[in-house]
Amino acid sequence: MRFITPRRLMAAAVFLSGCGGGGSNSNPPPPAAPTVASVTPANNAVGVVVTSTVTATFSEAMNASTITGSTFTLTPQGGSAVAATVVYSSNGNIATLTSSTPLAFNTSYTATITTGVTSSLGAALASNYTWNFTTESAPKTAVISTIPANGASSVNVSDALAATFNQPMNPTTITSSTFKLVGPGSTSVAGLVTYDIGTYTATFMPNSALTYSTSYTATITTGVVSASGAALASNYSWTFTTGANPGAVTVNFGTTYQTIRGFGASTAFLDPLNAAQVSVLFSPTNGLGLSALRVRIDPEGSSTSTPPYATSNWAQELTNAQEATAANPHALVFATPWTPPPAMKTSSGEQPYYSGTCGPAAGYCGGYLKPSDYAAYAKYLEGFVSYFASGDPAVTLYAISMQNEPDENVDYESCLWTGAQMDAWVASLTANGATDPLTSRLMMPESAVFNSAYSDPTLADADAVGNVSIIAGHLYMNGESEAIPFYYANAENAGKDVWATEHYLAPSGSEPAMNDALELAQEIHDSMTVGYYNAYVWWWIWNDDCQQVNYGLITDGTGQSGNACGTSDQPQPTYYGYAMGQFSKFIQPGFVRVDATANPLSGVYISAYDYTGSVAYPYHSAIVAINFTSSSHNLSFTLSGGNASSITSLTPYQTTSAAGLARQSAVTVSDQQFSYTLPAQSIVTFVQ
Repeated sequence: MRFITPRRLMAAAVFLSGCGGGGSNSNPPPPAAPTVASVTPANNAVGVVVTSTVTATFSEAMNASTITGSTFTLTPQGGSAVAATVVYSSNGNIATLTSSTPLAFNTSYTATITTGVTSSLGAALASNYTWNFTTESAPKTAVISTIPANGASSVNVSDALAATFNQPMNPTTITSSTFKLVGPGSTSVAGLVTYDIGTYTATFMPNSALTYSTSYTATITTGVVSASGAALASNYSWTFTTGANPGAVTVNFGTTYQTIRGFGASTAFLDPLNAAQVSVLFSPTNGLGLSALRVRIDPEGSSTSTPPYATSNWAQELTNAQEATAANPHALVFATPWTPPPAMKTSSGEQPYYSGTCGPAAGYCGGYLKPSDYAAYAKYLEGFVSYFASGDPAVTLYAISMQNEPDENVDYESCLWTGAQMDAWVASLTANGATDPLTSRLMMPESAVFNSAYSDPTLADADAVGNVSIIAGHLYMNGESEAIPFYYANAENAGKDVWATEHYLAPSGSEPAMNDALELAQEIHDSMTVGYYNAYVWWWIWNDDCQQVNYGLITDGTGQSGNACGTSDQPQPTYYGYAMGQFSKFIQPGFVRVDATANPLSGVYISAYDYTGSVAYPYHSAIVAINFTSSSHNLSFTLSGGNASSITSLTPYQTTSAAGLARQSAVTVSDQQFSYTLPAQSIVTFVQ
């Protein structure tokens, strides 16, 4: 028997596979044509919402590039294809047509998908696919919303009015005859009327700005007709009131707030003032009219001297006070100790002496007052009061402070106190029925950051609160140039004056400029209108080159830094001085702040003051306006209450980068009203 090997079997298989039965090779069959499986709206649907989209779902995946506005159309009966966007989503194989505008009411539409669409395999639709539907009937013509809304207030006088309808409107019927606006007395307002076919919105743009604080009525009449011919059933009206003039300022002299004690600065640690400086600083007629002077109580005296603890600096400060009150008889003087005499102090872990080198000498920096010396310290302060009272001429201190910045342990004269310690010392003045040894008003706590924690215990202590007249603080916060005046409710509720007694702002350049003046003016404004402070006192009063000071209220004599130390023969106000002078020159002790629109425009600040007392001041009414912005602003002032009816003119004093405290022509006040344009970056005080 003969065997066939595997190799021979394989060859035979190959040979057989190459032999045909006489047939030939053929192509695969073409892909089947796609179909439209479903549509929306359904064929022959009625009442279709005019904002509906039109969709077609295919039986298979389609070639998206073939589904366009040319191959998927929507046509109203007897019309042309609507403008629309067509998109295709492979998720569900859905083509969507969205009309650019709502469809017409009560209209038959035919949707068509042509044979130009193909499947993803390239097969075309076998024939055009069409279906029909009819849109909803037109609703009654109505206004569905307005701008401004009915009853709206504070409407911008430059804004357009608008009324939106519930359906397409006939644009030719929407005109100034059918869309009207009237003001008081049915006075017609002229304007341009337009219509947006896409949003069904009619707009009325007044030809000129409306009047501030005025009521208006807008009306759409029955003359307006929808695109389907339906008229508005009845006139549609709405009312609104425009906003107040953003440049409007009201000043009510009949509504009063805090009494002003003064505006001033300090001579602490500086060389003595000379006659020229005193005149520029304190004279109300020839200078800035400062009415507050803060002097320092030098602690370096001896208990055995005559009088006890008196020093040459006490004499210097007395002379400063005498000259200041001679130049301005209404100026007040108050005194502040930076530290008690070292013999009265001690140290603890919580209240240590300053750990570094103390500038004056050991014991003058840090530490705290020994409780055993509470009475001695009161006697020491009263000794300073008596020293001034015995001067020739005598100076009556308006107030005396118990401590400068009790929250600061620094390398210059200082002493640490807690709020509880301050309360204990104040209460000790009249403990066990004793007579208060201080004959001057007591001021406290003069915290560096006006921290109420140092005075709240005293204000809450029935045994202490009556011994304090003035709650004072400094406006340093997060450094030396960020002031934050605040309303101190506990002090106000206790009937205490609240004073800002120290702060300075570092100028932006080598000398103060107009932008620096504006910063100070706003700080004073905020102190008066936000903090309700009775007094505002700047730090160093003049640019003393010996102390390298460039933020004083007056120059060192030449208008620039660099004079020989202590030379100040021809001092002039700095821009800080001009800012202070806009308040201090015209608002003297006894004036009261009256109600005024504090911030009529962004960057514009207003405060007002009045005097009805018996002192023959040169001015008795003052309005201070600050324009922080780089644009001029026209303000309209309305005066009322108090003596408003007697004011027939006001004289502006203006500070700008071009001039400081420059008198301007008087402004006429008619019917208790006047207007004035504030220059860009300016401070203007109006006085009578």
